[in-house]
Amino acid sequence: MEAWLVWLILGIVLYILEIFVPGLIPACFGLGCFAAAITAALDFNFTAQIAVFTAVTFIVFVSIRPVFLKLLSRTRNHVTTNIDRLVGMVGIVTDEVSNLQGWVKLEGEVWNSRSEDGQILPSGTFVRVVRVEGNKLIVTANGIHQKSN
Repeated sequence: MEAWLVWLILGIVLYILEIFVPGLIPACFGLGCFAAAITAALDFNFTAQIAVFTAVTFIVFVSIRPVFLKLLSRTRNHVTTNIDRLVGMVGIVTDEVSNLQGWVKLEGEVWNSRSEDGQILPSGTFVRVVRVEGNKLIVTANGIHQKSN
């Protein structure tokens, strides 16, 4: 089998492997294989093919891969979920909220919560959701107090 064909097949296999292995590492090696295939097709010796493979793989790995990873990670940084819509809403404390734990009723549902600044918020206090951490609401007093029943 011709050397250029071996390099070409190896490059294709590495690109198929890229589908299953994240991080663009097989793709970098695949580009090196394609460059080595061109070198082999031009009748350069095996040492030159290995040198081209190594050089192209290294250049792609240190220069192009970080750019693509940055572009890909920018789209994956924050996944908005339906729970994020609760930020900014006002609820009422049903069971005293401290820096550790408490319960807040919001839109008819009771949520596990804690206070943002460590302040103890008694039952009946209106609170505003500042952020969501996992399934826990981080709340702060809204300045209105209602007597609990």
